[in-house]
Amino acid sequence: MPELPEVETVKNFLSSNFNGKRIQKIKIINKKLRYEIKPNISKYFINLIITKIYRRGKYLILLFENNYTLLIHLGMTGYFRILDKENLIKHDHLIFYFKSKILVFNDIRKFGFVKIYRPDEVLKSQHLIKIGPEPLSKEYDLNYFKHKSKRKTNIKNLLMNQYFVAGLGNIYCSEILFDAEINPKKNCNNLKPEQMKRIILSTKKILTKAIKFGGTTIKNFIVSNEKIGYFKNELKVYGKEHSHCVRCKKVYKIKKILQNGRSTFFCSNCQR
Repeated sequence: MPELPEVETVKNFLSSNFNGKRIQKIKIINKKLRYEIKPNISKYFINLIITKIYRRGKYLILLFENNYTLLIHLGMTGYFRILDKENLIKHDHLIFYFKSKILVFNDIRKFGFVKIYRPDEVLKSQHLIKIGPEPLSKEYDLNYFKHKSKRKTNIKNLLMNQYFVAGLGNIYCSEILFDAEINPKKNCNNLKPEQMKRIILSTKKILTKAIKFGGTTIKNFIVSNEKIGYFKNELKVYGKEHSHCVRCKKVYKIKKILQNGRSTFFCSNCQR
C-alpha cells in the first residue's frame, strides 16, 4: 500500500497538472471499488474548477470551487494516469475529462475508493477523524510522543498505528527505526526521551528524503504511466534480509521478523 511519501508524490503530480483546471465531464466505467462510486458524482463536479489538492495521511483530498470535496484512497494498487485522448485499459474505473487532458483512475485490486464530502464533513469522516498528526508537522514532537506512547505495545506497531501518527507503513517504519538505532521489538514503555527524540528526527529525515526521491517503488506504486520511486535505491533494511548491515558492515546481517502479520527488517546488533 502506498505510504505517505508515495501519496505525497501523487498529490504533487495531480496539483501540477490539474490544480485550477475545470472538469468538463466525468464517466464511471466501474463503480464497484471498496465503496461504490456514487452514480450522481457528475452532479457535484461538472464544470467546476479544482481549487486545491492536498493530502491527509494516506488520503488525497480534492477541493472544488463549490466547496465539495473528493476524498480518495489509492488502496493497494490504485493510481492515476494522464491521457491526451480516451484509451481505456483493464481496471480503469473513473475518468475525469478536462479541456486538454483526461485523468483516469485505475485500480487492479479495487481496494481504493472515491467519496464525495462537503468540506466541513471530510475531516470529520470515519476515515480521517481519528488519525494522528502529520509526522512532518510541528505537532509531532517530543511532548506529543511522551504523552501518546505510554502503552503496552512495541514501537514498530505504535508507528504503524494511524491513530498515533498519520501515513506511516511497513517500509518507512523499518527504515525510521534503523536510522534511529531502535529495535522494532522494543516496548514503548521502555523508551527513553532521548530515544523518542531520535525516532521523531529520523521520521522527519526519512520521509523528507523519500518525498524528494518520489517515494519507493515496491510492486504496484505508479504515477501516471511511469513507475517512479527512486527511494527504493536508498533503502537500508527493508527487503534486505540476509544482506550485511550497512552500519555494522560484514559483521551482522539484516533480519526479517513478523509483527502483527507484517514483515519487519532490522539489525539486531546496532538497533537496541
